[in-house]
Amino acid sequence: MPQLKPQSSSKQLDNRQFIRTVKDLESLVVQRLFEPSKANLASTGYKLRKQISKAIVKRSAAIRTALEKYNKLAPLQTPPRPILQYNDIVSYAVLAEFDLIKYSRHDVLAKPWSNPTHREMAIKYLKVLRAEEEIVRLNVEIHRLQTWVNDEDAHIKAAASRLEVTNPLAAEIWGLYHRQRRVNDVHRSRLAGIYKLKGYSGFVYNGTEEDGDVSDVEEEELGEEAARLLCY
Repeated sequence: MPQLKPQSSSKQLDNRQFIRTVKDLESLVVQRLFEPSKANLASTGYKLRKQISKAIVKRSAAIRTALEKYNKLAPLQTPPRPILQYNDIVSYAVLAEFDLIKYSRHDVLAKPWSNPTHREMAIKYLKVLRAEEEIVRLNVEIHRLQTWVNDEDAHIKAAASRLEVTNPLAAEIWGLYHRQRRVNDVHRSRLAGIYKLKGYSGFVYNGTEEDGDVSDVEEEELGEEAARLLCY
């Protein structure tokens, strides 16, 4: 059975102490994250708030002690671990900001994802992918909305035309057509603006003579019609 060299044994012992210190420090900081939120709950009574406040003070002292121990052992590791400041670790407001990654026997910090820069780049890359997916979905929705407003106007107009000769109800339907047409013109104006956007990659509706020109619709009028649409 191979014998461990004294130097190797000492190194392993330091590493175990460091791992244990990091876990203790993590535990204390995470507990401190949740205590202020408990103290501010509406259902928390005065006595309980006082107890929580005392616990926060005690926790702060314990964090300082654990941090001192951590900073003594951090430079002795291979590779050396960063020195932490008390103000940095107690200023975290949410768990997402907690950057004290656990050191373990599996050498977690040697993994590519443990690097904050790598994680930030991965988040941005995934956001780009989701944005590209959203563009595809919006291109479909834009086409659907354009088809809807065109078909709705055509359907109401056709119904009014059929009843115009024989049924007095045609006048009401024509009134509905003109009102709904103004609402749909709001959509057409917005859609026309989307078609002109730089980089737009979806379906482009060129319009017909019957559609008329909605580009000169005033912004104030669009706002009024949009408000009517919300209440419709």
